[in-house]
Amino acid sequence: MLVVNMGGQIASNLFDMINISTQGLPVPFCKLFLPNKDTTVTIEDENGEEFGVKYIANKTGLSAGWRKFVSGNKLLEGDVLIFQLVGPCRFKVYVIRANDLTEVDGALSLLILDSQTKQNDAAEGTADVKIKKRRPKSLPLTVVQKKKQKAGQLGLQLGPLEEQSGNDSDEVASEVFEGSKCSGSSIHFKDIKSFEEFHIVVNGVCIDSEIPEHVRQKYYELCRSKNAFLHEGLLPGLHCKLAAGMIFEAVNTADAIRSCKLTTPREDFEVWEKSLRSFELLGLNVGFLGARLCRVLKLAFDSEGAVDAKKYWEAKTERARTEEGIRDLEVKLVELKEASAKFDAEIESLKSKAESYELMFQEEVNAPW
Repeated sequence: MLVVNMGGQIASNLFDMINISTQGLPVPFCKLFLPNKDTTVTIEDENGEEFGVKYIANKTGLSAGWRKFVSGNKLLEGDVLIFQLVGPCRFKVYVIRANDLTEVDGALSLLILDSQTKQNDAAEGTADVKIKKRRPKSLPLTVVQKKKQKAGQLGLQLGPLEEQSGNDSDEVASEVFEGSKCSGSSIHFKDIKSFEEFHIVVNGVCIDSEIPEHVRQKYYELCRSKNAFLHEGLLPGLHCKLAAGMIFEAVNTADAIRSCKLTTPREDFEVWEKSLRSFELLGLNVGFLGARLCRVLKLAFDSEGAVDAKKYWEAKTERARTEEGIRDLEVKLVELKEASAKFDAEIESLKSKAESYELMFQEEVNAPW
C-alpha cells in the first residue's frame, strides 16, 4: 500500500517518499510491483469508478489520465490518498480529505521500512491502545514520532531513506471515524462465543459498518482459527477505512488461496504474497496465511511432483482443445455433406434443361453464315 499526501509528500510503508508535483512513485515500489516497461495502470476510486493512467517506467511516474483522476475526485492540496495494490497494475484508492484532517484526535502513523533499525515505541498519545509489536527479521519497521507545538496533536518525522535526501515529511493526522466508540481493550477473543458477539474495534472505534456482513463472518472464522483478534496489533492511529480495506482484502486473499488450483498463474500468488506482507507491516496478523501461501506456492511450482502434475493438466487442456477442434470439423463435415447433397439434387433437376439449351446454343453457333 502507498500513502500519498497531495500537500507535497508521498510516503509508502514500503520504501520511499517523493514530491506529488512530479506525479512520480517510489523507485523501490515500482521495481517490486510495476512492470519495467510503459503500461497503463487502473486506478479505482471509492465509488468504484475506474481510471486508466499511463505509467512511464523510465521515469517511474504517472502521466496521461492522472489529471482526469484528480479532477474527477475533486482532489485539493492537502488531501491524502491511500493507494492499495489489489492486482497487477491495479490500485484501489481511498481519499482522506484535508478538511477532515484538521479535526483529528490522533496522528496517522506512516510506516518507513528500514532494514537496519528496530521498531520504536509509539508516542504517549496512544498509550491507551495496546500494540502488538512485530519485528520480522528480514523486514523490520521504524515508526518515529515527534510532538507538535499545539497540545493534543502528534506528527510523524520520517527519517532519511536509501534513495532520498534526509528531508522530513509533512505532518499528517488521522481522520476521526464517525462511528460508535468502543472500549474493547478488556475484551479477549476467548470470551467471544458467537458471531453475534464479534465486533471489529480499531483504535477504540467499531468499524463493523465499514465491512459487509458476509466478509465479517469470514473474518470471524479466521480469527476463530487463531483464537485471537487478528487486528489487535494494528498500528495506533491507522485510518479506519484503511483498516477495513485491509481486512476485506485479507479475507479475499484467504478465499483465493482456498480456491487456487495447480493451474493458477504464479503472478497471482505473487500479488497475494505482496498484499499479505504489506498487511503484516501494518500490524494485521496474517502471517499464518502467508505461511500457507508459501507452502502452496512451493507445492505448485517448486516440488518434483508439480512438474508432472502441470504436464498432466496441460495435456488434459490440450486434449480438450483437440477434441473441440475435432467436433468443430465434424460439424463442418456434416454441413459440407448437406451442401453436396443439395448440389446433387440441383444438378439432377437441371441436367436435361442444361443439355437441351447447350445443344440449341451450339446449333446457333454452327449454323451457316
